[in-house]
Amino acid sequence: MEKITFGKELATTIGLNESIVLERLYKHVEKEGTPLNGHVWMERTYEEWREDFPFWSIATIKRIFTSLKKQGLILIEQHGKHRYDRTNWYALAQEGDQAFIQDNTSNAQPQQENGLEEKMTSVQKQLQKLRFFPLRDTQKKELAHACRHFPLEQISQALEVTAERAIFAWKYAYKVLLSNKKTPSSTFQRKIIRTERVPDWFQKEEHLNKMDTTPQWNEEALAKKQRLEAIQEKYRKRETIGLC
Repeated sequence: MEKITFGKELATTIGLNESIVLERLYKHVEKEGTPLNGHVWMERTYEEWREDFPFWSIATIKRIFTSLKKQGLILIEQHGKHRYDRTNWYALAQEGDQAFIQDNTSNAQPQQENGLEEKMTSVQKQLQKLRFFPLRDTQKKELAHACRHFPLEQISQALEVTAERAIFAWKYAYKVLLSNKKTPSSTFQRKIIRTERVPDWFQKEEHLNKMDTTPQWNEEALAKKQRLEAIQEKYRKRETIGLC
């Protein structure tokens, strides 16, 4: 069972609930964050947050995040690929990040670091070949993140796709890369399935319509049809005489 942790001084300053959520957000960002536009973001729904805090309702969790945002400790935005994707992305603001100043010690093996540097060098060569704009400092962090979490072939493909659109900025290629990770191709082929039970009479009627598309006229209907045609013909003759 995972324990809930919070800083005593921080809880006194910003509130107990806020300090608990901020602590957990910091851990999630450190573990699974995505660098974007100078901040490290993580995407998460309120239902997923409730898995971390099952003792709170979703309404309570929303109020806590609203409080953290008003205090200037976190950022909340939507970076989904589609307009209908309203899932929140969270990042620590500068003040929120300073609340968790820790000594970062690197235990990575030299071979792993060398492999990352070679991968980044290969991507940077492709950027120059495709005539992309030079990377800013924040974008270099995004490049390092991409090289750690994506295969070189997928990064190269994202650059090619961006260049084919006559766009030569890393931020667009990076968004293509993140979108491909979050949105598999199968989601574009959604099929609407009816979940409600279709009445028996509807199925019978639909079956009859498919079996016989030729209209069947009984004597009464046929006589009515003939009377209507006669009336229409009568009015057409009157209109013709009037024009003459």
